[in-house]
Amino acid sequence: MDTYYASILFWLLAFVGVVLTGISKSGFAGGAGVVAVPILALVMPVPQAAALMLPLLIVMDIKAIHLYRKHIDLKVLSSIIPAALVGIGIGSVLLTYTPGHFLQLALGIISIVFALWQSLTPFFGRLPGAGLLWGCISGVTSTLIHAGGPPINIYLLSKQLPKLTWLATSAIFFGVMNIIKVVPYSLTGQWHLELFWLSLILIPAAYFGVWLGHRIQHKFSEQHFMQICRVLLLISGVLLLGKGLFE
Repeated sequence: MDTYYASILFWLLAFVGVVLTGISKSGFAGGAGVVAVPILALVMPVPQAAALMLPLLIVMDIKAIHLYRKHIDLKVLSSIIPAALVGIGIGSVLLTYTPGHFLQLALGIISIVFALWQSLTPFFGRLPGAGLLWGCISGVTSTLIHAGGPPINIYLLSKQLPKLTWLATSAIFFGVMNIIKVVPYSLTGQWHLELFWLSLILIPAAYFGVWLGHRIQHKFSEQHFMQICRVLLLISGVLLLGKGLFE
């Protein structure tokens, strides 16, 4: 394994990526969680960046579930978790064979279009079987590059959930997905012992991000919260599109 972790730049980018993901997990329903892997990929291979993030994502999910557990929408979860499991299965098969930039390009374009045109919400989020469609896509992209936030938020935005319900439902959704993703990541050899130790070292940054996101979300109304989520969706789309084009 390369000794990228010996550089100051790695630790700076890792801290920024992990904290932003923690803020997103507990404050903005995972809308900016996609930024961590692209940020880390500036100094390490994408598969290793994804493997490094998975234990941290599970830690963040557990904390977010604890914070918002009283506001979960089980009906919404029942419509997207089974589809996400199918998506994880598909993503596991593709994990070794599909270049991530192809998926990044498609998902980036969809995210940007949706974020820029609010009037398209009914079309994207309320297509027949929308929960199955976006849940499955989220499972695939989450397995490959931890980019499950944009597709599932396309669906959740259309449901117009109260802020706390959205946060709670997203926390459970991503928590279930990330725990299940341990299986394909282990079987495909994504992890190394050094990556696991790096993840452990970064856990305080993960908790800090979750704490900060929880504090921030109290300061925004539901209307502002929805606007922020659209902005984060746009940022995620631009990052995915840019990475797909120039990778």
